[in-house]
Amino acid sequence: MLFLARFILKGQSQAALVAATMAILGLILPPAAWISAAAIVLVTLVHDPKSGLITLAFASVGAAIFSYLIFGTPLIAVMFVLLAWLPAWLMASVLRQTVSLAYSLQILTIIGLFAVTVLYMLFPNFGEFWREPLEQIVVQLAEQSNDFSLAELKQTEDWVIKFLPGLFVSSIVFGSMVSLFLGRWWQAVYYNPGGFAKEFQSLDLGKISALVAVTIMLIASLVNSVFTIALVTVVFILYGMQALSLVHAAINIRQVNSAWLVMIYVTMLFIPQVILLLMFASFVDPWLNIRQRIIKPV
Repeated sequence: MLFLARFILKGQSQAALVAATMAILGLILPPAAWISAAAIVLVTLVHDPKSGLITLAFASVGAAIFSYLIFGTPLIAVMFVLLAWLPAWLMASVLRQTVSLAYSLQILTIIGLFAVTVLYMLFPNFGEFWREPLEQIVVQLAEQSNDFSLAELKQTEDWVIKFLPGLFVSSIVFGSMVSLFLGRWWQAVYYNPGGFAKEFQSLDLGKISALVAVTIMLIASLVNSVFTIALVTVVFILYGMQALSLVHAAINIRQVNSAWLVMIYVTMLFIPQVILLLMFASFVDPWLNIRQRIIKPV
């Protein structure tokens, strides 16, 4: 993907073109949407927030044109501006100003928690928009499965619909983080080789952040509502990144074969308990300083 970074850095028009085309492609291939926002991130980090905002504006016009020609409506461009590009631009601006990856991720998480709260308070029927397609899936599953009754699947459907605001915000938070990482990596490749790896591996969210996160989880376990579970989901994304930071740091510190990293990622896909273990490590890391504990003795 470095050829994309080279093209983006040629100018705002080129960056806007990449952002717009990747945004439309993202409707078919979702990871392309992360690349789209990463183009905005890269321009913002390399130049300044104003340049990033101008690129965002150009990309919005391009995406609106593409969207109108392909789908007959420019609304898809508006969707990307609000849900992908603006969050990515904001995080890149914060990162450029503070030079703190941890602070940038924490700000994004706070915004995510606020967004979840607003959605549940002001738009309680947000998930009802997806009820019809979900009902079709439920009916098909009920016909094909002997393990679950239609009533049980309907109950699950109702819960999913209530949880959709949290899932919606969490997906935006996750995508914004991925775009921020990608844009930061691109910047490091050209201006500070190896810098992003060091920055990511040393990610430290601090004790206060961990205490707040644990408090939210404790409240969620006591209240046991869909709203609090949605809040926990946003928190989990933040500390999932912290967990991955610890994994990458451990691999680098111990200087073991990178195949171990691949194996850990594959294991997480098939054994969810591994994710929970890593998450626990990320919560206690501010007190245990795990990276220092795994340094090879001289």
